[in-house]
Amino acid sequence: MSKTKSQQCYQVSRLQLIGWQAVVCCVVLMSCGLSPGVGAACTPQKDFVPVPEGQYDRNYSSITTPGARPLGYDSGIIYYLGSNQPNPCIRVTGTEGSGRRVEVMVQTVPATLDICVRDSTQTEIDNCASGTINLCQEASGNSVNFEFYCKTGCEAGDINFWYRFTVSPEGEDPEEWCFDRTGTDFPNTLGNVIPPNHVNNPVTRPPPTSGLSRLLPAWSSLFLMLVITFLFFQ
Repeated sequence: MSKTKSQQCYQVSRLQLIGWQAVVCCVVLMSCGLSPGVGAACTPQKDFVPVPEGQYDRNYSSITTPGARPLGYDSGIIYYLGSNQPNPCIRVTGTEGSGRRVEVMVQTVPATLDICVRDSTQTEIDNCASGTINLCQEASGNSVNFEFYCKTGCEAGDINFWYRFTVSPEGEDPEEWCFDRTGTDFPNTLGNVIPPNHVNNPVTRPPPTSGLSRLLPAWSSLFLMLVITFLFFQ
């Protein structure tokens, strides 16, 4: 009987230890700006709808404008840590074929915030940057789910961002296609819109001068030189 009680006490102590280890693990993850489920494959919330490059909207758009798609970008939000909202997860389709590449372009608003993105099947790879992300990687399947998240600054507030996915055309060399992509056409390169009622500041011009007034300084200098020369040879 005493042996059974000892075994029971040992099992209870072990369960308590495991429980405390789980609590410590969660605390560490939260302090790093991560949630315990950050490593799991994300469930896509929407499909990315590409815009043909020839149909890009090249006018500036605020990220709060409903339906805005400047340069083919779409908008998303990473909610602050503690809001219990899932990370944005976007599915990219049309990646069938051997070695197809996906160009990923991301820009935060303002373009100074930290943000990360990854293929949800490659949870061990973090692509993080401050302000903008530009990467071109091989598609991992006939469709790819991309998760947006943050590792630092998540508790400060929501992170608004633009994102765009471009799949390499079928039949083109995928590596050369990636190499030829400029990766510089972010929404903030479009500049701000000038309001319709904007009035430019008036230009101040100097008052006009007559031809005589422009010649007087030259004649004065010549006369002064003649006087000095005359006095020198006296």
